[in-house]
Parts: sequence; structure tokens; C-alpha cells
Amino acid sequence: MLYKQLCCFLEVANVLSFTTAARNLYMSQQAVTRQIAALEEELGFKLFNRSTRSVALTPAGQVLRDDFAVIQRQLDASIKKAKDVAGVKQSSVTVGFLSLLSQRSVILPVARQLFRAFPGVYFEIKMLDFVELRNQLLDGRLDLVVTTSNDWKLWPDVKVDVLQSKPFEVVFSTRHPLARQEHFTLECLEEYTQLTLPRDNMLPGVEEWARRLPFRRSILCPDLSTVRVYLESGQGFSLLTRVFEGCESETLTYRPVPFPGAHAELVCIRRRSAPSELGQLVKCVKEVIH
Repeated sequence: MLYKQLCCFLEVANVLSFTTAARNLYMSQQAVTRQIAALEEELGFKLFNRSTRSVALTPAGQVLRDDFAVIQRQLDASIKKAKDVAGVKQSSVTVGFLSLLSQRSVILPVARQLFRAFPGVYFEIKMLDFVELRNQLLDGRLDLVVTTSNDWKLWPDVKVDVLQSKPFEVVFSTRHPLARQEHFTLECLEEYTQLTLPRDNMLPGVEEWARRLPFRRSILCPDLSTVRVYLESGQGFSLLTRVFEGCESETLTYRPVPFPGAHAELVCIRRRSAPSELGQLVKCVKEVIH
């Protein structure tokens, strides 16, 4: 039985919700479900009764919840004691995130899972723009970078793991006149204002795609939060991807763009010379994002 399975089981057992447990653990719901399924298969019996509306512990699950809670506390204490006796020193890792990334669906889930999975490691988290992420990784100030970058192939001497790919879309408020268009085409944008970001906060290629969109005028916003204020007030449209902070919302409408390669790859990047142990951190990041 894996320690991660134990943690997932206890969290679901305490809150009786796979969705809430996943959020508390900063994991995806699918990842939590996989851990519980693996634990049930190993034990040979069900721990939860599930329906579309509720989750409840089975009698066997109730017994394990009470006993496992004690075991988890004892295990954590034993690990700490053993590390003290062995003289294990706390290592440190500096992780850089693109500041535009979603706090809720990317940054916090990854950070929380790293903290839980590697309790003996001191993590420093930095929020930076594209240029600083690249510079600080290559000069050694960052150990690991999580970003959206379509030009990572141009970064020298790095290892890259692609976590997911998200399309860029034309985004506007559900209250915007465009949201009432039954048949949306790019020509529909001609009468409206395009909201753009400074070049340092743009993915390579986005500026070119944005120029190809028809629009009456454009407004250069200093940051993404300003773009969101305009969008949510029903003013203008923007070319964005949903991995950006606040860009996946029920108050926004999304329309695809017919440009080849108009997508953002969410990637995890490290130097080739980095310690091999960083591979375990990358595996942890992959599990959260997937």
C-alpha cells in the first residue's frame, strides 16, 4: 500500500466527496479516483458506496478510516524521527511558474502536491514572466519551470516534459453582443475592441495571431487581471488560453480560431545538468496536471 493511497483515502473519507478531496489535495479528481481504485483492488473490497449524488463509507471503510488515521500520524512521526537520527538535511528546490497561469487549476495544485509528496524538501516558489523564467532557469537560479511556451525547443540544454496542450480561443463576456451570434466567424469581430497584453507576457506566435484578427481598435492592458476586468464588464474580446488565471469562467464565452498551431503547451522544464532526483518532482507535477 502506498502512502499516497492512504492520504487520498483519508481525505475522501473525511469530506465524503471526491471533488472536494481532490481540491484539498491539489490533485485532479481523476488522480484521486485512480488512487482509491488501486487501494480497493489491493485490499479486495470496496471502501466507498458511490452514487451520482453522494459518497458514503462502507462498514469496512469506516473501520479503516479510524485505524488509518492513527497509522498516518504514527508513520509521519516515525519518518521525521528516522530523518533526525540519520542526520538527513533538508534540501531546497526553487520552482518558477509563469505568473499568467491559473492559480486554481495549475499553480496551487502543483505546489500543494509537491509539499505533500516531498516533506523533507524546502520549496521556494517564484512567479515570473516568460523572459525571467528562461533567464533564471538557464543561469541556475531556478531548478524547475512550469510555463506555457511554444518556443522551448530554442532553450539550450534543457529537458522538457509536455503536460498538456490547450487551444487559444477568442474570449468575451457572456453579456457581450458576440455571445448572441448564432454563427460566429472572425468577421464578427470587426466592430469590436481587442484587448492585448504586453509583449513580455505574450506567448511566441500570439502577437502574430492577434494581428490577424479583425478589430476596430485595440487596448494594450498592463496585465491579465486588467483584461479580465474589461471582459467581465462586457467590453471587448481577447485571444487567450484557459490555462491562464481566471480565463476559465462561466461568465466568459469561448470561440475557436482557425489558425494552425494556435495552442499553448503547458510544459515542465529543467536543465539537462540538473540532479536526476528532479525527475521525481516532474512525475509529481505530471500526475497533478493530468
